[in-house]
Amino acid sequence: DREWVSFCEKFLKQPELTRALGFADNMERLSHRAQLDKIIERRFSELSCQVAMQELEAAGLAYGRLNEVADVSKHPHVRRVEIGTPEGSVETIAPAAIFNYEQPSLRPVPALGAHTEAVREEVLGLLRDRAASA
Repeated sequence: DREWVSFCEKFLKQPELTRALGFADNMERLSHRAQLDKIIERRFSELSCQVAMQELEAAGLAYGRLNEVADVSKHPHVRRVEIGTPEGSVETIAPAAIFNYEQPSLRPVPALGAHTEAVREEVLGLLRDRAASA
């Protein structure tokens, strides 16, 4: 309930909610979840993501952020590696796990069409094998 009071007073800017019928304790809030969600959504819709996080932080409230893919890619804890391409080197997200303390070997990105003939031969071979066994 301490978090609820801080949330109402410092973030929602509605201290009266802490005593309001339907919101005074957790069981009441659960029973009025749809109504409470609308109140909270309204407040979040008024703020940019950055401002909302600043206000929650300033209020000492726990929060989590849902990142866009681009945000995840830029996160400082994401390891990046350089990999070769036909157009030159590019930086990309590194593989997630390292096993046995061995860095995975990353091969260069092939040029467009570099494996086309090998793939065609493999597929045609499979089709020939399937036709021969039918």
